[in-house]
This record gives sequence, structure tokens and C-alpha cells, in this order.
Amino acid sequence: GSEAVAALGRAIGAEKDAGIRYMTAALLRDLGTRQAEDAPAAAAAIAKTHAAETDAYARRSMELSLADLAAARPATAVIAAAAIAGGLEKPSDTLTRCLQAGQLTVLAQAAPETAAAIIGGVTAAFAAEKDKLAAHHLSRTLCAIADNAELRPQVIATLSAALCAPPSQAQPLEKTFAAAHALHQIAQTAPQEVTQALAGALSTPAQGDNARRLCILGLGAFAAADKNCAQTAATALLAALGGEADALHRRHIVDGVMKAVYNGFSGDLAGRTLYAHLTGQERDRETREKITRVLRSLGHKTPAVPMSAPAPKA
Repeated sequence: GSEAVAALGRAIGAEKDAGIRYMTAALLRDLGTRQAEDAPAAAAAIAKTHAAETDAYARRSMELSLADLAAARPATAVIAAAAIAGGLEKPSDTLTRCLQAGQLTVLAQAAPETAAAIIGGVTAAFAAEKDKLAAHHLSRTLCAIADNAELRPQVIATLSAALCAPPSQAQPLEKTFAAAHALHQIAQTAPQEVTQALAGALSTPAQGDNARRLCILGLGAFAAADKNCAQTAATALLAALGGEADALHRRHIVDGVMKAVYNGFSGDLAGRTLYAHLTGQERDRETREKITRVLRSLGHKTPAVPMSAPAPKA
């Protein structure tokens, strides 16, 4: 078996025909699957050929062989994942990128040690992705990588950048929502890290409407879900209240602050800040009524309503 793997490894490197190259890769996969000691050499030979492969069909076939070999022999998972992540850099169609992302997600979940080998390729591919479907699949791969605590900050930064990028042909709106969904998924494991990221994003000037809304709603959700996030979320929301131009967003901010209050944030501080905003600059009627109701629920004073003096009868 070892001699066969070595012979095929030499042959695949010298082969000029793309079809024979990917069929040889399949033979290497079968040999590596059959004998555990032959698997690393077989995977290495396929990966080396894959890196230089110019034929898209052959490259895809080799990636499938690597994925099958990694499933049978987990010791080869890092080699397979690194090769497939490298394939993200090559020109391809949307379906191929979706399939590559799916393979990488499976590998990262099955073998967490692969995360460090693929994070560079996946983050670069997600940042450059223009297709909404491929962006969604890559965001799922980023979620799998984020299970590694050391790599999580880089993943969160990549997703936050996509969340805050203004929609365009190169940045479809669906990619923005894919990033937001991925951040919520990561927050199930690391809520405080995601809350900090959203708080920083909300404080960044010149954010678009979608980004601000998603940040505000996300902070409200995390304030309600985790006591340790309530302080950070409420502080960020109250700081953003005065500069928020959209009345609906301001009402979302008030809702988020109250969720934080119910989860331990200071009701007195929230009341004082909301009262100052109400009496100082709020002009939207619906928002004024909402803040007034909130102040009453907090036991805080509300602005005095001037009494109307009846006009004397003629």
C-alpha cells in the first residue's frame, strides 16, 4: 500500500492530462481510506496536485476526494481543509463556492483543529463574496470556526465589517443579514464578545439604516438574554439615542434599554437619560408617548403637561 501511494504520488505530479489526474486522486483516496498509515501521504499528494490544478472540474473532484478521505481518516482533516480553503481563491461559480463552504463547515465541526488552517481563506472569501447564497454558506463556516475561542475575535470582526458595509452590488443586502444571523449564532456561545462588537459598530459614525437597525435590535436581544450583556448593551443604546435620526430606531432603542433594565441595568440611570432626551430634543409624538409610558413604569417623573385655560364665554 505504501509503495502504491508513493508511486501514484509521483505519477499524479507528472501527469499532463486533467482527467487522469483526478482519477489518480481518487485512487489515492481509496488507498488512504483502506490503510490508516497511508492516509497522510495520500492526502498530501492530492493536496499538492490540487494547489497547482488549473482545470476546474479536476480541482472539484480532488476536493471531493479529500473530503471523503478526511471523513474516513480524521488525521487528514487539516490537510483536506487547508486545500479546500485554498480553492476558494480560484475562479469558480456560485455553486462550487457553496459546496466548498459546506465541506469546510463539516470539517471544522468534526475536527476543530482545522479552524486555524482555514480561517484566512474563509474570511478573505467572505469579505470578497458578491453572491448572496455563497455569502450565507460562508457565514455558516465562519460560525463553525468561531467555536475556537482564539479565532473568534477575527471572525466577529469580519462579520461586523460585513454587517456595517452599505448595501451595493458588491455587498448584497442578503450578505448583511447573513452576517447578522451568524453573529446571533456565535452569541449563543460568546454573548459578551458579540455585544461588545455590536456596541462598537453602533458607535461608528455614518452607519446605514440597515446596519443601525440590526445593531440596535441585536443589542436589545442580548440585553434580554444575558445579564452580563445588559450593562454594555444599555450603555451603547443610551449613547446612540440622541444622535439617532430615525424615530422608529429611537423607539427600538427605548425597548432595548427597558430589556436591559429588566435584566439588571440601573432603572434610575435609564430614567434620567430618557427624561433628558424627552425634554431636550425629542419631537416625534409617538416616541414621546412611548418614553413617557416608560418613565411612568420606572417611577420616574414625567414632563409637566400645561393646563389649557378655557376661553371666556362671550
